[in-house]
Amino acid sequence: MEYVNIFAEIVSIMHQDYAGYEEKKGWDHPDYFTQKIEYLETNELMTPQLFTEIVNEYLISFQDRHMYFHLHHSEKVEAKTCGFSVRNYEDTLYVTEVSEENRFGKGAKIVSIDGQSISLIRTLHREMLRESHPEREEWDEILSKATYFELMNENEDLVKLDLRLYRRTPKKSTYAIDFINENTLLLTFSDFGDTNSIVNLIEKHKDDLLESKNVIVDVRRNNGGNSHAFSLLMRYIFKKGEKPSSEPKVREFNCSDRNVELFLEQAEKIRSSTDHEETLKMLEFAEHQFKTYRNQGFVAFDFSEFIAELENNFEGENNPENVIILSDCYCASAGEEFVEMSKESSKVTIVGRATMGINDYSDIVCLNWDNRFSLCYPMSRLEQKTEIDPIHGKGIQPHIYIKWTPKHIEEDIDLQQALKLIKS
Repeated sequence: MEYVNIFAEIVSIMHQDYAGYEEKKGWDHPDYFTQKIEYLETNELMTPQLFTEIVNEYLISFQDRHMYFHLHHSEKVEAKTCGFSVRNYEDTLYVTEVSEENRFGKGAKIVSIDGQSISLIRTLHREMLRESHPEREEWDEILSKATYFELMNENEDLVKLDLRLYRRTPKKSTYAIDFINENTLLLTFSDFGDTNSIVNLIEKHKDDLLESKNVIVDVRRNNGGNSHAFSLLMRYIFKKGEKPSSEPKVREFNCSDRNVELFLEQAEKIRSSTDHEETLKMLEFAEHQFKTYRNQGFVAFDFSEFIAELENNFEGENNPENVIILSDCYCASAGEEFVEMSKESSKVTIVGRATMGINDYSDIVCLNWDNRFSLCYPMSRLEQKTEIDPIHGKGIQPHIYIKWTPKHIEEDIDLQQALKLIKS
């Protein structure tokens, strides 16, 4: 039974290799999901899409948004999505983005799902939403399993629509540096995944950065990547004589045999895709550490030598004079690292909403099953445990908080606030 065997391996990972397995022991109930999968597979009712939904429902038990189970699109299998995104405001779901769906546009209001009000769903399915604050809730899981929903149209009439699932369209990364005006640059990074492209872009615009009085950096939807990708940018974030000052947080790596093998495979792929010196040095160091401590449980790697070298070689710039960073709860992983580090600069003002708050468990590795499914999970944890970590589930707090409202759908309120700050 193929699906049952894959799920058994996933459970094994969550109980031995996942960075949070000690702290979250007993949080999950795998037997329930195993029986469900066995029944569906025995009766030939299981599909790749349904299996993906069941696994993701199981993973919610661990309350870790730094973990994903993906279905890969292929000739035989289509990865499906509801084709739109929503955000909760006063117990109404506002459509903030439309991709594959074409029956309504941005700004549409969903007032019920499968006959239940949004407020009732929030009460019954709090765990699936992953967050306690409305503007940070995740509704994808609930929507993708729904049968129908009620939508309020422009005439304030209620329209009942069956939920459709569409073939998922891969999103392209955005790395851009544009002039808003002669004194202000807008930098947009949807992720920090492609180190070479980002480093080359920053190098290409180094004169623009040095000649601009103001820089706005948009990482509101930055879903992470490699922290070395933004290392060159930090030169412009800090003034001359300044540098990141906080003590690096000690991380413990779960050096299980599986994690070591997955990391070594991942390191080879990264090595073949970049010539960035800092990244390659760190890879070599990490590979040596993992090989040395294989099967020795959690080990705190000593990065002090690399950090000291980076600090010694770091030099800030007085221009740009002002740096405003636009942040939101969709900013995660390496995106959060960028916001957290930048917040130490006297030049910087963070505007918007707090980041996702998921870096207590970090350093993602991925296991692939026949290029159909992949589980990505963190293998390192903070030495300072989750319960007392000030960022877990809360994120990096902005200097200027702007509550999300439906007005954000039509206007870039955060960017407008940034430009007001610059003028003042």
